Amino acid sequence: MTDGSATVLPVPLLRPGERRISLIAILASAFASTVTFAMSTPLLSMRLEAQGVSGSIIGLNTAVEAAAILFFTLATPTLARRLGAANALYLGVAIMTAAIALLPVWNSIEGWFVLRFVMGAGIAIHWVIGEVWLNTVADDSTRGRVVGLYVTTMSAAYCLGFPVLMITGTEGYLPFYLITGTVAASALPLIFARRLIPSLPSEAAAHYATLLRRQPTLMAAAVLNGVLINSVLAFFPIFSDRMGVGERAGFGMLFAVALGNVLLQLPIGMMADRHDGRDGRKLLIFLAITSAVGFLLLPLVLDSLAAWPLLTIWGGSFGGLYTVGLAMVGRRFGPGDLAAANALFAFTYETGTLVGPVFVGTSLDLWNPYGFLAAGGGACLLFLLIALTRRV
Repeated sequence: MTDGSATVLPVPLLRPGERRISLIAILASAFASTVTFAMSTPLLSMRLEAQGVSGSIIGLNTAVEAAAILFFTLATPTLARRLGAANALYLGVAIMTAAIALLPVWNSIEGWFVLRFVMGAGIAIHWVIGEVWLNTVADDSTRGRVVGLYVTTMSAAYCLGFPVLMITGTEGYLPFYLITGTVAASALPLIFARRLIPSLPSEAAAHYATLLRRQPTLMAAAVLNGVLINSVLAFFPIFSDRMGVGERAGFGMLFAVALGNVLLQLPIGMMADRHDGRDGRKLLIFLAITSAVGFLLLPLVLDSLAAWPLLTIWGGSFGGLYTVGLAMVGRRFGPGDLAAANALFAFTYETGTLVGPVFVGTSLDLWNPYGFLAAGGGACLLFLLIALTRRV
């Protein structure tokens, strides 16, 4: 990439069959690893709670995994250049598998701090290289649809993780065995497609700070998506309960939000295929405005049937920020910068997932219960300020 507006990602010379095999491998591996993450996070929290561990320590234990993801997203391109992308990808899966398998063996809070950090490293390596591969498989005419299918797959896997955990329960070894087997299985499609995994350039063409200056709005969209996704998951049930809807209905509404994230990413990806350049920026702005309007309308419709379609559209809208943003990363960064740009996009998203709940939770304490709406809507407005004053 030579400037902020370049669209220079050459498509690898893959035959249609090879492109399909690559995409199937990426989607299958992403599905398995996402189910693993969706199951392991609540499982470990519940196991620690049953052991009498305090909420603050449980939070720190969860944060250790997130901190590892943050660090290793930026370190992964260097690791992949040294080991080779395929070897680094297998290493990520192996690290996740080993860490999860050891959790019931090293069953102490100290051990779980170490193992969750290791898990985070494996997740980051798998995540970044998988998305670089995805962006090299897609061509510009279908990139939005391919990324939309990828995000849909991960969203569906995330939704599936919770009912599976309901069936297995949180006691005993069964959930750990199931998670270990699932994440190990995510390596199988990668093995079949090994020769199609792209190699990375020997050196990155630009520093992370340079990439951020080139595309501030694109990276801000990832931050906003992280803020909204994690904050809605954490605080929407609390907000709806305090609004008098009730806990059970609140969880049902949260499912409607997740359903929107599953159903609408492919259509949003198709929209992204029709929008590039400054139009791509307009699509991000449209999704942010839709998300902000959702926060404004929530208290007006929460106790009516209108809430359900609103929540579905709302969830799809802020989920679409990631779909459009990741597609634009592939369009706007050339081969020398693609791995670093993907890593930076993942890093900014993960930053949003960390700071969002703190920001929204504090706002909820200060203005009960409307602080949830004010903080979420305010985050959307801050993004719009950046998007309207800076180029993508």
